Amino acid sequence: MFQSNSAFRRLVRYVRPYNLWVFITVFASLCLASIDIILGKAIEQMAQGTFSSTQNMIYLVVGMTLIGMPSKFVMRYASTRFSVNAMRDLRGGLVHKFCDLPASRMERKFTGDLVSRLTNNTAILQNFFIQQFANLFYLPVVFTASLTLLLMTSWKLILASLALMPAGMIITSLMSKPIEKYSEQLQKKIAYLNTVGQDAIGGIPIVKAFNMQAVLLEKYMVIMEEVVKRGLGLEKRYASITPVGVMMLATPIILVIVYGGYLIQHGELNAGGIVLFLYLISFILQPVAMLPLIISQMKEAGGAAKHLFEVLDWPDERQGGEMISVGQERGDKDLRLEDDADREANQTNQASASEAGVTESGAAAAVVSFEHLTFGYSEGNNVLKDISFQIGQGETVAIVGASGGGKSTIFKLLCGFNEPGEHAGAVQLFGKSLTDWNLTSLRSHISMVSQEPSLFPATIAENIGYGRLEATREEIVEAAKAAHAHDFIVQLPEGYETHLSERGGGLSGGQKQRISIARALLKNAPLLLLDEPTSALDSQSEAQVQIAMNAAMHNRTVLVIAHRLSTVRQANRIIVLDQGSIVESGTHEELLGRDGMYRKLYLQNFEEEQHAGENGQSMSEERSEHRDLQAGVL
Repeated sequence: MFQSNSAFRRLVRYVRPYNLWVFITVFASLCLASIDIILGKAIEQMAQGTFSSTQNMIYLVVGMTLIGMPSKFVMRYASTRFSVNAMRDLRGGLVHKFCDLPASRMERKFTGDLVSRLTNNTAILQNFFIQQFANLFYLPVVFTASLTLLLMTSWKLILASLALMPAGMIITSLMSKPIEKYSEQLQKKIAYLNTVGQDAIGGIPIVKAFNMQAVLLEKYMVIMEEVVKRGLGLEKRYASITPVGVMMLATPIILVIVYGGYLIQHGELNAGGIVLFLYLISFILQPVAMLPLIISQMKEAGGAAKHLFEVLDWPDERQGGEMISVGQERGDKDLRLEDDADREANQTNQASASEAGVTESGAAAAVVSFEHLTFGYSEGNNVLKDISFQIGQGETVAIVGASGGGKSTIFKLLCGFNEPGEHAGAVQLFGKSLTDWNLTSLRSHISMVSQEPSLFPATIAENIGYGRLEATREEIVEAAKAAHAHDFIVQLPEGYETHLSERGGGLSGGQKQRISIARALLKNAPLLLLDEPTSALDSQSEAQVQIAMNAAMHNRTVLVIAHRLSTVRQANRIIVLDQGSIVESGTHEELLGRDGMYRKLYLQNFEEEQHAGENGQSMSEERSEHRDLQAGVL
């Protein structure tokens, strides 16, 4: 039965490690089947008066009970044991697969869909194994043994009573055929429903701010109606099969009574035979009656399994490549964090070098190199067009440009989330082509602080410690101090042991961002990517985060998607992107001296910030957000 479905055949791989519990389940089911047949034969002898004694009958009943009850327990426990373990391994395999999938694939999928596959689909399979797996062995055995025994008793009666069974089985098979398709469609709808619900809950501040409750509720209810409709369609299939099962159960019993009475009158059957028939016929009818349900549940489980293995069949992220170790500018020693005086002096020196257009590394080899790169997420729709630039060791380069110009795409390429085509130019990091790198090794040399801080439901210490898993508590605290996060952390009731909710709920945007910067500092990677880490912050939070950023940028190679003037002015070089092409490159002063795109962006979007800074004023949060929305610069 399993061999007829490729999804079930693939499930065998997860069940195989628990063959002992599978064997115990099968053995216990066979014991139960044997007990039922032995009791049937004993009842026949009692009806005929040929049983040895009443005392022996009592012994038999007690013995069968003492064996049967533990067998029933063992069968249920063993089937639960192997199914729970197998589904645990399958869920683990799915999560491992999620981690191995390319980031580009994960971006195209809804989180709710993946979570639904991980929970709902595996639950369906687990319930099938617990409820029906043992029956796949118990029911055929009792059916075969009972049928054999009754054929030996009266072949005429058994053939007559089961005359309609073939027709019932054919009808059942035809009626249950669409169930797998219905089940698969239902699981997809449930996955989409979970996605909408999860996104609505996760974005509840925006939902309320834009009064979107009614719209999202309507959308959710429309999808819910689809789920209900498909669920009812599936149940309708189950319900339509039920009368067939009832007919297949009732008709043989009626025929046994009617035709059995006729055979007794003509001396072809005795009273013991008719009692044996009435007892054992249920063990023939039970498998037949349950057949529609088992087939239906197998079809449903098959649909769920197919939905699961669809994920496991998605191609993995590239796993090959060289494991390259790049020495950091500071050497391979542990992270050294400067005190405030040292940091201020270093920042001043770096700013002076930037204004003079001098890199700290001089003619050092390029850490990042883009050579005539053309890239698009879909064929014929290029996001980057013939991009060429280099970043030297210790250099800070800012990328500015209109939204959608390809800035974030550059970061995705550097992290290996997407890779250029064979004839689309080249990307090199630390002198090696991107395609030569092992991606895990590549990412170990990169720290990244994104626009939206990625914090996890764990303690603050754990969130910072993800930067370097072997870091000590002292190193975590030092990284937090360097990121100007220590002071607010120790003021929390549980300090570094404060458990964060989903996405760092309960912390301000600036606090979350400083924890992200502390994590990047702890990693101490030679290449730092800053993806607009202050663009969503108010002026006060921005100032605090900017100080933390300066600490993170010190003595590292930095590529930053720039939004704020302070970050741009500190860069050794600024690259201006427009519609996927580099239109300008130079220092802040050089670009302002030209009548180009950077000067226009500066005059349009940065003049107000500069004016507020010169007058010692802090731009209000509302004005800052308004400027950011109006600016085309990310």
